[in-house]
Amino acid sequence: MVTKATPPGGWPIDALAPEDVDIETIEAFHLGGDHFSASFELSNDRSEFARSFLLDVRFGASLTFEIRLRIEDSIKSHSSVAPDRHLVLELGGIIHELQPEGDRQTILKPSMLRRIWSLDDRHHYVFGNRGIAYMRESAEWMALAPYQESYIKSVHGRSVDTIHACGSRGELLRLDGRQWIALELPVQANFNDIYIGADNSIYLAGFEGQCYEIRDMELIPLVNEGHSFMGIAEFKGQRYWSDANFGLSIQRGDRIEPFRAIGQGFRMHSSEDLLVIAGWKEVFVFDGENWSGFELGYDGNIFLSRLDMAQFGG
Repeated sequence: MVTKATPPGGWPIDALAPEDVDIETIEAFHLGGDHFSASFELSNDRSEFARSFLLDVRFGASLTFEIRLRIEDSIKSHSSVAPDRHLVLELGGIIHELQPEGDRQTILKPSMLRRIWSLDDRHHYVFGNRGIAYMRESAEWMALAPYQESYIKSVHGRSVDTIHACGSRGELLRLDGRQWIALELPVQANFNDIYIGADNSIYLAGFEGQCYEIRDMELIPLVNEGHSFMGIAEFKGQRYWSDANFGLSIQRGDRIEPFRAIGQGFRMHSSEDLLVIAGWKEVFVFDGENWSGFELGYDGNIFLSRLDMAQFGG
């Protein structure tokens, strides 16, 4: 795998005092048992430069990790499709495929890509600004027809026939082959996430409480606290909504109600056993009854520590 050469004078992040390094959780997945993957970014307070990591984490009786990938730039997103198979999107449209048979890189142009999402271990989607998106169903990435100048912020589906996307200008799109088909909405909002429910309803999460359910072709506003909602996930028969103001809410009928004040909740992923939520520099873990989690720290080297959940809405 190609790595960047150390510049003269070293990497800028190494010149910062630890207290001047900002830490951000990007994404986290439960891979079974005590096994997790988690991506983090270190940067200065203006995000002028970064160092990012994909960690292979064991979080059980003990908390340990191995660095699976280190990048002297920003990881925008990652997807873990198996305990030993990961796709990592680096700033600049660089896809890192980490796999037992050998890692490889693919550079997708233009490089306005912001997030990657996997339906399963065969179907992957990467997308971002200016309507740019790619899909992969076999060995190679295929460009989708760009949709206007949209910032495509999230993609989700239950099968290859139900792939939908949402955008920053209120776009709701359905993928038909390699082309996006616009579905008309009577509202315009800056949507952050889309989720296709087990009942095939479509859920949209946006800023300032702009959250909707499309049920039987009817757009239903969901009553909520007015937070900036960032993610949606179903877990053990419930639907959860993460936000940047309070933490985690739960949907009950046509209402989104506060559930746990973890502070900030962003991207979420669920397995059969656990709901995993990316916080500010934390990873929150919920089994349906009990909470736990870990966070990244930095003292010149990175380290993980367990969360005291009493400090996060306990």
